[in-house]
Amino acid sequence: MTDDPRARLNEAQRLLDGGDPEAALPMLEGLIGHPDPQVAGSALIALGTAHYRLDDEQAALQAWQQAADLGGPMAWLGWRSAAEQHVRNGDLDDAIVAYREADRRAPPHERGAIANRIAWLLKETGHDFAARRQFNRARGAYATYPAYVTWFIVAINVAVFLVNGALAGTGTFDMLGGGGPLVNAGAVSRAAVVNGDWWTLITSAFLHLGILHIGFNMYALWLFGPIIEQLYGHLEYLVLYLLCALGGSVLTIIAAPESQAVGASGAIFGLFGLAFVVSRRRHLLLGPQARSILSQAGMLLLINLVITFTIPGISWTGHVGGLVIGALIGLLLPPANVPTLGGLWRTPDGRSLAGGTPIVMRAVAYALVAVILAAGTLAVTSGVV
Repeated sequence: MTDDPRARLNEAQRLLDGGDPEAALPMLEGLIGHPDPQVAGSALIALGTAHYRLDDEQAALQAWQQAADLGGPMAWLGWRSAAEQHVRNGDLDDAIVAYREADRRAPPHERGAIANRIAWLLKETGHDFAARRQFNRARGAYATYPAYVTWFIVAINVAVFLVNGALAGTGTFDMLGGGGPLVNAGAVSRAAVVNGDWWTLITSAFLHLGILHIGFNMYALWLFGPIIEQLYGHLEYLVLYLLCALGGSVLTIIAAPESQAVGASGAIFGLFGLAFVVSRRRHLLLGPQARSILSQAGMLLLINLVITFTIPGISWTGHVGGLVIGALIGLLLPPANVPTLGGLWRTPDGRSLAGGTPIVMRAVAYALVAVILAAGTLAVTSGVV
């Protein structure tokens, strides 16, 4: 017998899976005092399962409760297993308490299912108002996610539009609008970037020409932004939004050297492209609202591309550049903040078989996109293109 505790744990689990829980018991009992909480917690979870299969439900509950009290990465699974046993025992109030403890410690992708179980137990025990709140929480994870970055970006765009209009006087608040001092200073063009005004690559994405321009862009951002922000998290969403904005600006200075461009539409087209790729490439487990919005990405993208290439005066380079970067990010990186079908597969101790993309690899992918955009900008400023 090996002294490696993880190998012994795996052997005990093999015995459990093979229908021999009695043989697994002594191996698991020898691991419950291990100093590594991952090993000890996993052993206690498996020990509870062994006792349960031997029809000793009281011993099973004790083992699961011990795993919960131990803390560490397996505590949430101990609380959940204990809650399930309380339900089987008919102790619904104790089950609610245990499920709430599991909810506090569970990984994000597990909390929706736990919230749903809490809701049913609350309903069963006559707590109708609390049950409705839990059902809403279980179903509406995407609707209730605070889209701080999206709201902040919308606020900046609106504030800049109002300040530019106030500085320019009449005309900039018309439906089609016009220029203004901020637009004149922050619009992106090849000449501006070559002359050293490289910041216009970003500032141009926060400037708009008229109420229709900003109105359409902010509506699209308000619609799709929160969903993408939920999928990728606040920080990654901010990074990918800015990269998509840069993508539109860089393609503009490369492919349309005589034009000036402003607007958030490059970044928004990037969100469309990202949503389209992710919704078809990744097997995401989404709520009904998120599924409904993402299902519209392809049609909205097609309609907006037709508008882009048929109406004069629209910067096709800004739209296509953002779209390409968004699609590229969708191909490189799955969402970090949403469960997938692959993530439902579990090892016997509750761990996911489908691990997420390591944070270092995610950072490398974003850095790669940034390097591509930097290379395009350098090619323009050095006169290569």
